Amino acid sequence: MLKNSGKSGLPDRIRALEASLASMKELLIGNVVLLGEVPSSAGTWQSDDEMSSVDYSVRARFFADRMNELGVDECTTDPLGNPIGIIKGTDPSRPPILVCAELDSLYTPPGDIHYAIDGDSIVGPGLMDNAIGAAAVMSLPDIFRREGIALKSTVMLAGVANTMRDGKNLVLVDRFLGSLSATPYAALIVKGGELGRLNYFSEAVVRADIICERRPGSHGAPSNMIIIANEIMDRLLSLELPQKPETTVNIGMIRGGYKYGSPATTSRIGIELRSTSNEALGSLSAKVASILDLVRYERRVDVEYDVAAELGAESLGWTHPLTKAAVEVFGALDLEPAVYPSVSELYYFLKRGIPSITIGVANGSDYHQEGSNASLRSLYKGLAQLVGIMLEMDEDACDA
Repeated sequence: MLKNSGKSGLPDRIRALEASLASMKELLIGNVVLLGEVPSSAGTWQSDDEMSSVDYSVRARFFADRMNELGVDECTTDPLGNPIGIIKGTDPSRPPILVCAELDSLYTPPGDIHYAIDGDSIVGPGLMDNAIGAAAVMSLPDIFRREGIALKSTVMLAGVANTMRDGKNLVLVDRFLGSLSATPYAALIVKGGELGRLNYFSEAVVRADIICERRPGSHGAPSNMIIIANEIMDRLLSLELPQKPETTVNIGMIRGGYKYGSPATTSRIGIELRSTSNEALGSLSAKVASILDLVRYERRVDVEYDVAAELGAESLGWTHPLTKAAVEVFGALDLEPAVYPSVSELYYFLKRGIPSITIGVANGSDYHQEGSNASLRSLYKGLAQLVGIMLEMDEDACDA
């Protein structure tokens, strides 16, 4: 493992790379704008090896085509249509390093998407989550070529599509990992922000919708499902939750009704249950199910508990060499690590025993709004961070 010392020269190399990346400004801006202005929604394209049309992410197709233009040794797609670019290493006997990013954006405005440059800022919908993260991964072949970087390990650059389209689609990450031709030696998950982000452990999470519907012909049942939703929320918020392990209930969404003067026939509550303990989350889930059963039978309404995502608590560990390597690279770039749990795809990597962390490549704001923006200067540092961690990984920084 390369040590972040004066002898290794890694800090100087990373700082020099940050300065060099600023000279690639036009390329980097072009990649962000080109990818960000391609809709992340699903579309149809003609399969190369079949005389038929196949439904895939339009952005995934662009990602694959652009990586070919930027010089990957080969590019393919997995059975789910996720593009994977290959940069061959100098030692074919070594397992690959995987660098991946989500291709979707949660905010998808109607009509055309337009990005703009405003001084040091780039502005556009879906930029920080996750167009700029995907564009950073897409830029790596050209950065390696310009900087003369040749790793011993083969690098797999992947864009994972459709995971944000629906809460239940996050499991597609697990299917993506299961379809890889070789198990990665280690993986980096790249997000737009924030720079300094370091997720090396995941919390146990359940994301679910509680759907309340009027039961036809049920005598004495309430006519307004918003009242039922309010009762359920009151019961959820009155639950006694442990502080150790830290466990929470978050109510993030409520919808119901269609007209001012008419009782709502349906209502929907979006909730998220979190805990640092799998056992504590299981206990909390059982309490929620009991509340819903009580309301269902006492109030004579139909209540559905629709689980969109269920993730477990996993941890790479603070003392793992990959975590330590990331912290050393952060130090070389004067970045303060922002350590907090992931509630996203990291769980699937760690569950499969793949040493993995999630990092951000830029500082920005207004993630899910029309005016999402990021600092270009921070992107140069973010890319230097990304390449620096890959250099460490290539020097056996993932061997526990």
